[in-house]
Amino acid sequence: MIEISFQKVEEATKMHQLLLSHCCPRGLKIAHLQNGHEYILKIDWDKNGHQKDYTKALQQIFFQFILSNKCDSWAKEIVSNQYFFKEEAEQRHIIDIMHSILEGEKEDLANLIHDVNLEECLKGAVTDIFAEKKSFSFDSFVQFRLRSFKEIIRKYVEISIDEYKMEQEYQVFVQTLREFLINRKPKKQIIHVFVDLDIQIFDDKYREITGQELVMLGDKKIVENQSIYIDPFTIGPLLALAPNKIYLYTEDREQAFVRTITNIFEERVSVREKQDFFQGVSIPARPFE
Repeated sequence: MIEISFQKVEEATKMHQLLLSHCCPRGLKIAHLQNGHEYILKIDWDKNGHQKDYTKALQQIFFQFILSNKCDSWAKEIVSNQYFFKEEAEQRHIIDIMHSILEGEKEDLANLIHDVNLEECLKGAVTDIFAEKKSFSFDSFVQFRLRSFKEIIRKYVEISIDEYKMEQEYQVFVQTLREFLINRKPKKQIIHVFVDLDIQIFDDKYREITGQELVMLGDKKIVENQSIYIDPFTIGPLLALAPNKIYLYTEDREQAFVRTITNIFEERVSVREKQDFFQGVSIPARPFE
């Protein structure tokens, strides 16, 4: 028999529910008791069964209980108490970023802490406690056995907060440039942007606008008024031209430049395949006029 005691009834209840939904078919007997200020789960099993199999099943459920029900609350405590993000929406956004890192959706951020493994750290602690004890306190287990695990969560939270701040700065940047475009008269009705290893900008006749011409087109006021760098060869000239239509040719619609131009110019942008650009070219490229 194994006994796990909890100080919080909601934690004992969640663990109890997980056990009931996963273990009853395995022949486990589960009792949920209250002893003073403690809530105790007593888990016993059929003596004809294999103790090793039951223990392994319990470990997996206990592991899932912590990973699914406790990680977010611990991360939220760190976000709120250590980094002082008190708004519910901000906390949720940061934790969502943390999940996207853990689930492998943001490999560049995960690589920043490639030397630690959240799940392996937790599995090791769970395996050890079940091997050593038949009766233990969940709260003591968290306090003394999960210090390294919670430290890893803190690292993920820190990276998620940095990413959240960058996202917020990016949104401010994009919104400022959208507002800049509102009352700006177009200098060109149509612009073609070809995205490959380099980014090339063409007018409506498919005449390439050279790098020197792009710099001359740039509006110094745009650059000087922004805290974030604006590329004088791409975004700057497009803002200065303020075209009514941008045809953007690319193989990668998720590329940072493509997403930024789409976010700034919104409905003015039409994203197309690269081969569509060559179908439209009908005359040799000449200097921009």
